[in-house]
Amino acid sequence: MIRPMMAIGHRGSLAAVLVCFASCQRAEESPQAGAEPAAAVAEGPRAESASAVAEANDVTALAIFNRRILPILHAPNASSCAECHLSGVDLKDYIRDDQSQTFAALWAAGLIDLETPDDSKLLKLIARRPDKPSLLTDAARQEELAAFRTWIRAAVRDETLLAANDAAAPAGPSVPLEVVRHARRDRVLASFLENVWAEVGRCAACHSPDRNAEQVAEHGERVSWIVLDDPQATLDHLLAADLIDRAAPDQSLLLLKPTLAVEHGGGQKLVVGDRTYRQFRRFIDDYAATAAGQYAAAVDLPPPLAELSQATDVWLKLTDVPAEFDKLLLQVDVHRWLEEKGQWSPARWATGDRQVYGAGNLWQQHLSLTAPRDAATQRQLSAGRLPPGRYLLKIYLDREGRAQSLYPYELGERELVGQVEIDATWPAGYGAMTAAAFPR
Repeated sequence: MIRPMMAIGHRGSLAAVLVCFASCQRAEESPQAGAEPAAAVAEGPRAESASAVAEANDVTALAIFNRRILPILHAPNASSCAECHLSGVDLKDYIRDDQSQTFAALWAAGLIDLETPDDSKLLKLIARRPDKPSLLTDAARQEELAAFRTWIRAAVRDETLLAANDAAAPAGPSVPLEVVRHARRDRVLASFLENVWAEVGRCAACHSPDRNAEQVAEHGERVSWIVLDDPQATLDHLLAADLIDRAAPDQSLLLLKPTLAVEHGGGQKLVVGDRTYRQFRRFIDDYAATAAGQYAAAVDLPPPLAELSQATDVWLKLTDVPAEFDKLLLQVDVHRWLEEKGQWSPARWATGDRQVYGAGNLWQQHLSLTAPRDAATQRQLSAGRLPPGRYLLKIYLDREGRAQSLYPYELGERELVGQVEIDATWPAGYGAMTAAAFPR
Protein backbone atom coordinates (compact mmCIF):
# COMPACT_ATOMS: atom_id res chain seq x y z
CA MET A 1 0.00 0.00 0.00
CA ILE A 2 1.29 3.46 -0.79
CA ARG A 3 1.78 5.29 2.47
CA PRO A 4 0.68 8.87 3.09
CA MET A 5 3.20 11.67 3.41
CA MET A 6 2.04 14.74 5.28
CA ALA A 7 3.32 18.14 4.33
CA ILE A 8 5.21 19.90 7.11
CA GLY A 9 4.02 23.36 8.08
CA HIS A 10 6.64 26.04 7.62
CA ARG A 11 6.21 29.68 8.37
CA GLY A 12 5.94 31.94 5.34
CA SER A 13 7.90 29.70 2.94
CA LEU A 14 6.53 31.24 -0.25
CA ALA A 15 6.80 34.76 1.10
CA ALA A 16 10.37 34.07 2.15
CA VAL A 17 11.22 32.90 -1.36
CA LEU A 18 9.79 36.05 -2.90
CA VAL A 19 11.42 38.36 -0.36
CA CYS A 20 14.82 36.75 -0.85
CA PHE A 21 14.61 36.98 -4.61
CA ALA A 22 13.35 40.56 -4.50
CA SER A 23 16.27 41.46 -2.25
CA CYS A 24 18.73 39.96 -4.70
CA GLN A 25 17.12 41.69 -7.68
CA ARG A 26 17.28 45.07 -5.96
CA ALA A 27 20.87 44.62 -4.82
CA GLU A 28 23.21 47.56 -5.28
CA GLU A 29 26.28 47.21 -7.42
CA SER A 30 28.55 46.73 -4.45
CA PRO A 31 29.71 43.16 -3.67
CA GLN A 32 28.21 43.33 -0.18
CA ALA A 33 24.87 44.82 -1.25
CA GLY A 34 21.77 43.67 0.57
CA ALA A 35 23.37 43.09 3.94
CA GLU A 36 22.43 45.24 6.87
CA PRO A 37 24.20 48.62 6.67
CA ALA A 38 26.21 49.61 9.70
CA ALA A 39 25.79 52.79 11.65
CA ALA A 40 28.02 55.70 10.73
CA VAL A 41 31.29 54.17 9.67
CA ALA A 42 33.29 57.10 11.04
CA GLU A 43 32.35 56.06 14.55
CA GLY A 44 32.13 52.38 13.79
CA PRO A 45 30.02 49.77 15.56
CA ARG A 46 32.27 50.39 18.54
CA ALA A 47 33.98 53.59 19.60
CA GLU A 48 37.64 53.61 18.63
CA SER A 49 40.17 53.61 21.41
CA ALA A 50 42.38 56.62 22.00
CA SER A 51 45.39 54.49 21.13
CA ALA A 52 43.96 53.65 17.70
CA VAL A 53 43.40 57.32 16.96
CA ALA A 54 46.90 58.11 18.15
CA GLU A 55 48.26 55.38 15.91
CA ALA A 56 46.57 56.93 12.90
CA ASN A 57 48.14 60.28 13.74
CA ASP A 58 51.61 59.21 14.76
CA VAL A 59 52.48 56.06 12.76
CA THR A 60 53.24 55.95 9.06
CA ALA A 61 50.77 54.46 6.65
CA LEU A 62 53.32 51.85 5.60
CA ALA A 63 53.83 50.68 9.18
CA ILE A 64 50.09 50.32 9.66
CA PHE A 65 49.75 48.52 6.32
CA ASN A 66 52.48 46.02 7.17
CA ARG A 67 51.21 45.38 10.69
CA ARG A 68 47.42 45.36 10.18
CA ILE A 69 46.51 44.97 6.49
CA LEU A 70 49.00 42.40 5.18
CA PRO A 71 48.02 39.86 7.89
CA ILE A 72 44.45 39.96 6.51
CA LEU A 73 45.79 39.14 3.04
CA HIS A 74 47.85 36.20 4.27
CA ALA A 75 45.39 34.85 6.86
CA PRO A 76 44.48 31.17 6.23
CA ASN A 77 40.79 31.75 6.94
CA ALA A 78 38.27 33.68 4.87
CA SER A 79 37.41 37.21 5.93
CA SER A 80 34.10 38.35 7.41
CA CYS A 81 32.80 38.69 3.82
CA ALA A 82 32.13 34.93 3.98
CA GLU A 83 29.21 35.57 6.33
CA CYS A 84 27.21 37.08 3.45
CA HIS A 85 28.96 35.46 0.48
CA LEU A 86 29.36 31.73 -0.08
CA SER A 87 32.12 32.50 -2.58
CA GLY A 88 33.26 35.18 -5.02
CA VAL A 89 34.08 37.90 -2.48
CA ASP A 90 36.82 38.11 0.13
CA LEU A 91 38.51 41.10 1.71
CA LYS A 92 41.74 39.67 0.31
CA ASP A 93 40.45 40.70 -3.16
CA TYR A 94 41.05 44.31 -2.15
CA ILE A 95 44.64 43.92 -0.91
CA ARG A 96 47.93 43.64 -2.77
CA ASP A 97 51.31 42.67 -1.31
CA ASP A 98 52.52 46.22 -1.85
CA GLN A 99 51.01 49.26 -0.09
CA SER A 100 51.32 51.54 -3.12
CA GLN A 101 49.61 49.01 -5.39
CA THR A 102 46.86 48.44 -2.84
CA PHE A 103 46.17 52.15 -2.47
CA ALA A 104 46.20 52.67 -6.26
CA ALA A 105 43.86 49.72 -6.84
CA LEU A 106 41.39 50.90 -4.20
CA TRP A 107 41.54 54.46 -5.51
CA ALA A 108 40.98 53.24 -9.09
CA ALA A 109 37.89 51.35 -7.90
CA GLY A 110 36.46 54.44 -6.18
CA LEU A 111 36.72 52.78 -2.79
CA ILE A 112 38.76 55.50 -1.02
CA ASP A 113 37.46 59.01 -0.31
CA LEU A 114 40.47 61.34 -0.20
CA GLU A 115 38.54 64.27 1.26
CA THR A 116 36.58 62.34 3.90
CA PRO A 117 38.42 59.06 4.47
CA ASP A 118 35.89 57.79 7.03
CA ASP A 119 33.29 57.91 4.24
CA SER A 120 35.32 55.59 2.01
CA LYS A 121 33.16 53.03 0.25
CA LEU A 122 35.46 50.21 1.29
CA LEU A 123 34.73 50.92 4.95
CA LYS A 124 31.00 50.88 4.27
CA LEU A 125 31.34 47.51 2.53
CA ILE A 126 33.27 46.00 5.43
CA ALA A 127 30.80 47.44 7.96
CA ARG A 128 27.78 45.75 6.37
CA ARG A 129 26.53 42.81 8.37
CA PRO A 130 23.78 40.18 8.10
CA ASP A 131 20.66 40.34 10.22
CA LYS A 132 22.01 37.62 12.52
CA PRO A 133 25.80 37.83 12.60
CA SER A 134 27.80 35.28 14.53
CA LEU A 135 29.81 36.56 17.48
CA LEU A 136 33.05 35.25 15.98
CA THR A 137 32.54 36.84 12.57
CA ASP A 138 31.25 40.05 14.08
CA ALA A 139 34.46 40.37 16.08
CA ALA A 140 36.54 39.73 12.95
CA ARG A 141 34.54 42.38 11.10
CA GLN A 142 35.32 44.97 13.78
CA GLU A 143 39.02 44.16 13.59
CA GLU A 144 39.03 44.43 9.79
CA LEU A 145 37.08 47.67 9.86
CA ALA A 146 39.37 49.25 12.47
CA ALA A 147 42.48 48.16 10.57
CA PHE A 148 41.35 49.63 7.25
CA ARG A 149 39.96 52.80 8.79
CA THR A 150 43.25 53.45 10.56
CA TRP A 151 45.31 52.75 7.45
CA ILE A 152 43.12 54.82 5.09
CA ARG A 153 43.24 57.81 7.46
CA ALA A 154 47.03 57.67 7.35
CA ALA A 155 47.30 56.80 3.66
CA VAL A 156 45.34 59.82 2.40
CA ARG A 157 47.89 62.06 4.16
CA ASP A 158 50.86 60.27 2.63
CA GLU A 159 52.17 62.49 -0.19
CA THR A 160 54.15 59.60 -1.63
CA LEU A 161 50.99 57.49 -2.10
CA LEU A 162 49.00 60.42 -3.45
CA ALA A 163 51.74 61.31 -5.94
CA ALA A 164 52.32 57.76 -7.11
CA ASN A 165 50.98 57.03 -10.58
CA ASP A 166 50.82 53.25 -10.38
CA ALA A 167 48.88 51.62 -13.21
CA ALA A 168 46.67 49.40 -11.11
CA ALA A 169 43.58 47.44 -12.03
CA PRO A 170 40.66 48.34 -9.76
CA ALA A 171 40.52 46.21 -6.61
CA GLY A 172 37.62 43.86 -6.07
CA PRO A 173 36.27 40.41 -6.93
CA SER A 174 37.61 38.66 -10.02
CA VAL A 175 34.15 37.42 -11.05
CA PRO A 176 31.38 39.59 -12.53
CA LEU A 177 28.60 41.11 -10.44
CA GLU A 178 26.06 38.50 -11.56
CA VAL A 179 28.23 35.73 -10.13
CA VAL A 180 28.82 37.70 -6.92
CA ARG A 181 25.07 38.09 -6.43
CA HIS A 182 24.44 34.42 -7.21
CA ALA A 183 26.81 33.44 -4.42
CA ARG A 184 25.13 35.63 -1.81
CA ARG A 185 23.90 33.49 1.06
CA ASP A 186 20.40 34.99 0.96
CA ARG A 187 20.17 33.93 -2.72
CA VAL A 188 21.35 30.44 -1.73
CA LEU A 189 18.68 30.31 0.98
CA ALA A 190 16.04 31.41 -1.53
CA SER A 191 17.07 28.50 -3.77
CA PHE A 192 16.86 26.10 -0.80
CA LEU A 193 13.36 27.37 -0.02
CA GLU A 194 12.26 26.90 -3.63
CA ASN A 195 13.81 23.53 -4.29
CA VAL A 196 14.03 21.67 -0.98
CA TRP A 197 12.03 23.34 1.80
CA ALA A 198 8.91 23.47 -0.40
CA GLU A 199 9.02 19.64 -0.56
CA VAL A 200 10.35 18.87 2.92
CA GLY A 201 6.94 17.51 3.93
CA ARG A 202 7.82 14.31 2.10
CA CYS A 203 10.45 13.68 4.79
CA ALA A 204 8.65 15.10 7.84
CA ALA A 205 7.13 11.92 9.25
CA CYS A 206 10.55 10.51 10.10
CA HIS A 207 12.80 13.57 10.21
CA SER A 208 10.79 16.38 11.82
CA PRO A 209 11.06 16.62 15.62
CA ASP A 210 7.35 17.25 16.08
CA ARG A 211 6.47 13.89 14.49
CA ASN A 212 9.30 11.42 14.84
CA ALA A 213 9.43 10.45 18.52
CA GLU A 214 9.28 6.76 17.58
CA GLN A 215 12.15 7.06 15.08
CA VAL A 216 14.26 9.06 17.56
CA ALA A 217 13.71 6.42 20.23
CA GLU A 218 15.00 3.75 17.82
CA HIS A 219 17.75 5.59 15.94
CA GLY A 220 18.66 8.61 18.05
CA GLU A 221 18.45 12.35 17.50
CA ARG A 222 20.48 12.15 14.29
CA VAL A 223 17.32 11.38 12.33
CA SER A 224 15.87 14.83 13.14
CA TRP A 225 17.52 16.88 10.41
CA ILE A 226 14.54 19.22 9.91
CA VAL A 227 14.57 22.30 12.15
CA LEU A 228 11.01 23.50 12.67
CA ASP A 229 10.18 26.86 11.07
CA ASP A 230 13.84 27.47 10.27
CA PRO A 231 15.01 26.62 6.73
CA GLN A 232 18.44 28.23 7.24
CA ALA A 233 19.11 26.09 10.32
CA THR A 234 17.88 23.05 8.39
CA LEU A 235 20.31 23.76 5.56
CA ASP A 236 23.13 24.29 8.06
CA HIS A 237 22.32 20.94 9.68
CA LEU A 238 22.22 19.11 6.33
CA LEU A 239 25.70 20.42 5.59
CA ALA A 240 27.10 19.72 9.06
CA ALA A 241 25.69 16.17 9.03
CA ASP A 242 27.22 15.50 5.59
CA LEU A 243 23.83 14.78 4.04
CA ILE A 244 24.91 17.09 1.20
CA ASP A 245 28.12 16.01 -0.54
CA ARG A 246 29.79 19.08 -2.01
CA ALA A 247 32.51 17.03 -3.71
CA ALA A 248 30.09 14.58 -5.39
CA PRO A 249 26.63 16.20 -5.36
CA ASP A 250 24.83 13.24 -6.98
CA GLN A 251 26.12 11.03 -4.16
CA SER A 252 24.54 13.15 -1.42
CA LEU A 253 22.69 11.08 1.17
CA LEU A 254 19.78 13.52 0.80
CA LEU A 255 19.36 11.91 -2.64
CA LEU A 256 20.59 8.37 -2.06
CA LYS A 257 18.48 7.52 0.98
CA PRO A 258 14.98 8.50 -0.23
CA THR A 259 15.64 6.79 -3.59
CA LEU A 260 16.86 3.63 -1.78
CA ALA A 261 20.25 3.78 -3.47
CA VAL A 262 21.45 3.17 0.09
CA GLU A 263 19.47 1.68 2.97
CA HIS A 264 16.69 3.95 4.21
CA GLY A 265 14.47 2.98 7.10
CA GLY A 266 11.64 5.15 5.79
CA GLY A 267 11.41 3.25 2.51
CA GLN A 268 11.38 4.78 -0.94
CA LYS A 269 10.19 8.38 -1.00
CA LEU A 270 11.62 9.57 -4.32
CA VAL A 271 12.35 8.10 -7.72
CA VAL A 272 15.49 9.17 -9.53
CA GLY A 273 14.35 11.79 -12.02
CA ASP A 274 10.99 12.65 -10.46
CA ARG A 275 10.15 16.30 -9.80
CA THR A 276 11.25 16.37 -6.16
CA TYR A 277 14.47 14.55 -6.99
CA ARG A 278 15.19 17.11 -9.72
CA GLN A 279 14.54 19.96 -7.31
CA PHE A 280 16.75 18.49 -4.57
CA ARG A 281 19.48 17.73 -7.10
CA ARG A 282 19.20 21.17 -8.69
CA PHE A 283 19.86 22.84 -5.34
CA ILE A 284 22.68 20.50 -4.35
CA ASP A 285 24.47 20.79 -7.71
CA ASP A 286 24.22 24.58 -7.62
CA TYR A 287 25.29 24.81 -3.98
CA ALA A 288 28.36 22.68 -4.64
CA ALA A 289 29.36 24.69 -7.70
CA THR A 290 28.80 27.99 -5.91
CA ALA A 291 30.74 26.98 -2.80
CA ALA A 292 33.64 25.78 -4.96
CA GLY A 293 33.69 29.03 -6.94
CA GLN A 294 33.14 27.18 -10.22
CA TYR A 295 31.07 29.92 -11.85
CA ALA A 296 33.35 32.30 -13.75
CA ALA A 297 30.80 34.20 -15.85
CA ALA A 298 27.10 34.99 -15.92
CA VAL A 299 26.60 32.52 -18.76
CA ASP A 300 27.75 29.72 -16.43
CA LEU A 301 24.93 30.32 -13.93
CA PRO A 302 21.88 28.03 -13.96
CA PRO A 303 18.77 29.83 -15.21
CA PRO A 304 16.04 30.51 -12.61
CA LEU A 305 13.14 28.09 -12.47
CA ALA A 306 10.37 29.18 -14.79
CA GLU A 307 7.83 27.65 -12.40
CA LEU A 308 7.45 27.89 -8.62
CA SER A 309 5.75 25.22 -6.53
CA GLN A 310 4.26 24.75 -3.09
CA ALA A 311 3.51 21.35 -1.54
CA THR A 312 -0.01 20.81 -0.17
CA ASP A 313 -1.90 18.20 1.83
CA VAL A 314 -4.34 17.68 -1.04
CA TRP A 315 -4.21 14.11 -2.36
CA LEU A 316 -5.16 12.68 -5.73
CA LYS A 317 -5.75 9.00 -6.52
CA LEU A 318 -6.06 7.23 -9.86
CA THR A 319 -7.89 3.90 -9.79
CA ASP A 320 -7.97 1.10 -12.38
CA VAL A 321 -4.37 1.68 -13.38
CA PRO A 322 -3.15 -1.33 -15.41
CA ALA A 323 -0.97 -3.65 -13.31
CA GLU A 324 1.57 -3.78 -16.15
CA PHE A 325 2.58 -0.22 -15.22
CA ASP A 326 3.83 -1.36 -11.81
CA LYS A 327 6.73 0.75 -10.52
CA LEU A 328 6.72 3.05 -13.57
CA LEU A 329 6.87 6.77 -12.84
CA LEU A 330 3.45 8.34 -13.45
CA GLN A 331 2.86 12.08 -13.41
CA VAL A 332 -0.44 13.94 -13.30
CA ASP A 333 -0.65 17.62 -14.28
CA VAL A 334 -3.79 19.46 -13.18
CA HIS A 335 -5.21 22.18 -15.47
CA ARG A 336 -8.13 24.41 -14.47
CA TRP A 337 -11.06 25.34 -16.69
CA LEU A 338 -10.99 29.11 -17.21
CA GLU A 339 -14.63 30.06 -17.55
CA GLU A 340 -13.93 33.65 -18.59
CA LYS A 341 -11.71 32.45 -21.46
CA GLY A 342 -13.61 29.29 -22.33
CA GLN A 343 -10.47 27.14 -22.25
CA TRP A 344 -8.21 25.04 -20.09
CA SER A 345 -5.35 26.90 -18.41
CA PRO A 346 -2.25 26.70 -20.61
CA ALA A 347 -0.04 26.28 -17.53
CA ARG A 348 -0.70 23.57 -15.00
CA TRP A 349 -2.12 24.60 -11.62
CA ALA A 350 -0.82 21.55 -9.75
CA THR A 351 1.21 18.42 -10.29
CA GLY A 352 2.20 15.17 -8.62
CA ASP A 353 4.37 12.23 -9.62
CA ARG A 354 5.10 8.84 -8.10
CA GLN A 355 5.48 5.19 -9.03
CA VAL A 356 2.44 3.11 -9.90
CA TYR A 357 1.35 0.51 -7.34
CA GLY A 358 0.51 -2.26 -9.78
CA ALA A 359 -0.75 -4.83 -7.27
CA GLY A 360 -3.45 -2.39 -6.17
CA ASN A 361 -4.11 -1.00 -9.66
CA LEU A 362 -3.66 2.50 -8.31
CA TRP A 363 -1.51 5.58 -8.15
CA GLN A 364 -1.80 8.23 -5.47
CA GLN A 365 0.21 11.25 -4.42
CA HIS A 366 -0.14 14.60 -2.72
CA LEU A 367 -0.26 17.55 -5.11
CA SER A 368 2.05 20.54 -5.31
CA LEU A 369 0.57 23.80 -6.50
CA THR A 370 2.49 25.28 -9.41
CA ALA A 371 2.63 28.69 -11.05
CA PRO A 372 4.86 30.52 -13.53
CA ARG A 373 7.31 32.92 -11.95
CA ASP A 374 5.29 36.13 -12.17
CA ALA A 375 3.38 38.21 -9.66
CA ALA A 376 -0.10 37.45 -10.98
CA THR A 377 0.04 33.66 -10.86
CA GLN A 378 2.08 33.45 -7.66
CA ARG A 379 -1.12 34.38 -5.86
CA GLN A 380 -2.24 30.81 -6.59
CA LEU A 381 0.57 29.49 -4.43
CA SER A 382 -0.03 31.84 -1.52
CA ALA A 383 -3.66 30.65 -1.40
CA GLY A 384 -2.34 27.19 -0.51
CA ARG A 385 -5.20 25.30 -2.19
CA LEU A 386 -6.95 24.61 -5.46
CA PRO A 387 -10.32 26.31 -5.82
CA PRO A 388 -13.33 24.04 -6.43
CA GLY A 389 -14.31 23.60 -10.05
CA ARG A 390 -13.70 21.78 -13.29
CA TYR A 391 -10.27 20.35 -13.99
CA LEU A 392 -8.39 18.41 -16.63
CA LEU A 393 -5.97 15.72 -15.48
CA LYS A 394 -3.20 15.10 -18.01
CA ILE A 395 -1.46 11.79 -17.32
CA TYR A 396 2.12 11.00 -18.30
CA LEU A 397 3.85 7.62 -17.95
CA ASP A 398 7.59 7.07 -18.19
CA ARG A 399 7.50 3.73 -20.03
CA GLU A 400 11.06 4.11 -21.32
CA GLY A 401 12.65 5.17 -18.02
CA ARG A 402 13.91 8.38 -19.55
CA ALA A 403 13.48 10.41 -16.34
CA GLN A 404 15.90 8.10 -14.52
CA SER A 405 18.47 7.71 -17.28
CA LEU A 406 18.47 11.20 -18.82
CA TYR A 407 18.55 13.55 -15.80
CA PRO A 408 17.21 16.25 -15.74
CA TYR A 409 14.61 14.92 -18.19
CA GLU A 410 11.02 16.14 -17.70
CA LEU A 411 8.03 14.12 -18.88
CA GLY A 412 6.12 15.74 -21.75
CA GLU A 413 4.01 15.02 -24.81
CA ARG A 414 6.15 11.96 -25.65
CA GLU A 415 4.94 10.33 -22.40
CA LEU A 416 1.30 11.52 -22.46
CA VAL A 417 -0.98 8.47 -22.13
CA GLY A 418 -4.36 10.07 -21.57
CA GLN A 419 -6.45 12.68 -19.84
CA VAL A 420 -9.65 12.87 -17.87
CA GLU A 421 -11.98 15.69 -16.80
CA ILE A 422 -13.26 15.93 -13.24
CA ASP A 423 -15.24 18.25 -10.99
CA ALA A 424 -13.47 18.52 -7.66
CA THR A 425 -13.59 20.42 -4.38
CA TRP A 426 -10.07 19.29 -3.41
CA PRO A 427 -10.45 18.59 0.33
CA ALA A 428 -7.20 18.33 2.28
CA GLY A 429 -5.97 15.20 4.01
CA TYR A 430 -4.94 11.68 3.04
CA GLY A 431 -8.29 10.28 4.15
CA ALA A 432 -10.24 12.70 1.95
CA MET A 433 -8.28 12.31 -1.27
CA THR A 434 -9.89 13.08 -4.62
CA ALA A 435 -10.22 10.04 -6.90
CA ALA A 436 -10.51 9.57 -10.66
CA ALA A 437 -10.42 6.54 -12.91
CA PHE A 438 -7.44 5.95 -15.17
CA PRO A 439 -8.58 6.69 -18.75
CA ARG A 440 -9.02 3.74 -21.08
